[in-house]
Amino acid sequence: MQLFGTDGIRGKVEITNISNEDALSYYLEKRILTPTLMRLIGEAVAIELINRHENLNPKVVIGWDNRPDNIHLTKALTQGLAIQGCDVHWAGEIATPGLHYCVLKSGYEGGLMVTASHNPAHDSGLKVFDELGFKTYPEREDEISNIVMNLVSEDRELDEEYLDKLSKPSTVFDGSIKYQNGLKNRLESIQEMWDIKLEDAIGLEVIPSNGLLLDSSKGANVDWLSSWFSSNGLTSIEQSSECLQINLNCGAGNFSPTDKWSWDDLESEHVLLNSIKQNLQNIDRSKSGQIIAAALDGDADRCLLFEILEDGTGIGIVDGDRIADDILQAGILREPQKDWTLAASIESDLSLTSSLKRLSENIEDLETAVGDRWLSLALCKQAIPAFIQSNEFPGLIGCEDSGHIVLPILSSQNKWGLVGDGAMTLISTILARSVLKSLDVNNKFTSGWKLRKSVKEVDRKLWDGNNELSVQIHDLAEEWFTNYSNCTKLSNVNINGSKSLLLLQGTVEKLPFSLGIRNSGTEAKISVSLRLSPGCKELISKDPSELVEILCKHLSRNM
Repeated sequence: MQLFGTDGIRGKVEITNISNEDALSYYLEKRILTPTLMRLIGEAVAIELINRHENLNPKVVIGWDNRPDNIHLTKALTQGLAIQGCDVHWAGEIATPGLHYCVLKSGYEGGLMVTASHNPAHDSGLKVFDELGFKTYPEREDEISNIVMNLVSEDRELDEEYLDKLSKPSTVFDGSIKYQNGLKNRLESIQEMWDIKLEDAIGLEVIPSNGLLLDSSKGANVDWLSSWFSSNGLTSIEQSSECLQINLNCGAGNFSPTDKWSWDDLESEHVLLNSIKQNLQNIDRSKSGQIIAAALDGDADRCLLFEILEDGTGIGIVDGDRIADDILQAGILREPQKDWTLAASIESDLSLTSSLKRLSENIEDLETAVGDRWLSLALCKQAIPAFIQSNEFPGLIGCEDSGHIVLPILSSQNKWGLVGDGAMTLISTILARSVLKSLDVNNKFTSGWKLRKSVKEVDRKLWDGNNELSVQIHDLAEEWFTNYSNCTKLSNVNINGSKSLLLLQGTVEKLPFSLGIRNSGTEAKISVSLRLSPGCKELISKDPSELVEILCKHLSRNM
């Protein structure tokens, strides 16, 4: 039994009073999340913490986003933790990176974030952090899942009045204020390191003179982030304040990394695209590469930006790969002697890592599974997560094309953690672009071709990356490339952390390509991702999107 997906636990919320057995089966069979299950998970996390730390009263902090049922889930989670002896603190409504910051700075043994990230508001879930601010890994998730199973099998009754008393934390504080202060410290540090300020972005035409359109996805940052940016030199105007609920027609979760729009195609229910359309008269379309807008996802741990296309015909997404490249370039230009390590997921642009030598000989690149926790683990360069020891900002960055950017954060003297933070991603990108503009540097990598498509409403148990269906997909892909290119063999590559992944790699006249098929960790869907290095598509006699379509249809029929 496995409760956890790619990034924590997620499901559709039902506030109902049911038995332990029903709560578990509801989740496993229907992906329905109830307060009963959340209480059980709280107990399991507490037991695992006590066993691991040999501490009978570990301190745990809980934060949540503004989904309508989250307070019920938070109280149930608090009950479970308290039953097993945890000292529970509430950080209030907060972004995921803000909760991460509270864990790092306040000496908690663990942190729990009640959120479902970019999922619709009727969903919620849980992200679990350890005392170093790192997310859980499969071994710990298996242990927590097994403890839940054992708790469900026990014959016990819990008094409702007793549970009600345990639903209150020992301490409530405003974690968002701690997060804002921490964000300001990080901003000041990178401004000093790169000798550039956010306020320089307008003069350098990195952003428009009238400011940046900001979409916080109606999440926990919606009431303060725009004014915070403006007070720290980056004029910005929040767009999602009037949206009905988190992630509804707002936020980064509605976009794909390769999305582009002509000026005439901006008609949309999405608040940010609609705002850009309404603001067209104030946009100088000749300013190619200018960033005019940014969108966070619901729990604010990732960010996508929107720039004017090079030919001035519209706007396009600046994805996580391009963001990482900008930050790398600026960092290398300001500190040429520093060694850098880039961790990129298996869905990142192939040409990002293959062209790093244009920036420096001192860049190490690592390929990881999908999920920012795998970026962090790879950057730690250890089998288990650990602080990075350094007396200066470490040259480390992790990226996913979805906009997850992992960067170092100072925990205590010479000890650095790693965190994905949408607001810090936006700060770092604006400052990086400002550095590049001030030095008149234009050294972008040439993007390859990629297409990612999902098949929804599938039974994910029918796919594991190694079974007969996986062999069929391998054979179909190999046959297609044999028929339409000079590639005749695809290699199967193993990546740490991807249990359901089938990753196939090959070359067409020495130009690499990659095909990945994996289950979603949070929804009933499976994705097919094909990536070609620059020039590869032109050597294939058929449109590569045809292969993606063939594989999706085969998966749809057989799952």
